[in-house]
Amino acid sequence: MSAFRIYQIDHFDPKIVGKKVRRQIILYAVLSPIIGLIFGIFLMALKMSMELLLVIFIPLIGFYIYYFSKLGSKIKNIKSIGEIEFTRTSIRKRIGDSITEYKFQTVKKIELQKHLPTVGISGNLSENFTYILKIIFLNSSSESIVVSSLPIDTSLNITIVETMKTLKQIIEPEISIET
Repeated sequence: MSAFRIYQIDHFDPKIVGKKVRRQIILYAVLSPIIGLIFGIFLMALKMSMELLLVIFIPLIGFYIYYFSKLGSKIKNIKSIGEIEFTRTSIRKRIGDSITEYKFQTVKKIELQKHLPTVGISGNLSENFTYILKIIFLNSSSESIVVSSLPIDTSLNITIVETMKTLKQIIEPEISIET
């Protein structure tokens, strides 16, 4: 079907990293109109000159843009450590030289959760850069992997969410997708 990248997250709980980035994005979205409103208040109500306002607000806007670009660079610096491929009968995981194959008969449930949203001009808030894929086996063990939302093969236009929806129709194990 399709293959996706596996990413290494330098934190013991990838969910915390995703929540932190989402909170920062919301903070930036709230601060943008507030900065514009404050600029307008200073200009109209306090009757400050435009030159003085620009001297005050240009460094403030510069810091704002710097920290927003720093947030985007965090996402760009995530290391790819392998790939995961979904077929009709199994899941193949390759990390480095190690290849592991899980047959769907041994899988009890597959969960897909949003992780890091896309940051920058190219993405919007409804798109995600990565997802957390949790595979729960019949023997009650589980494995969590951070995977990309887009496939490795750029000619395919199917995301991990669409792949899971397709698998839901084909295989027996339960699949839950957090939207």
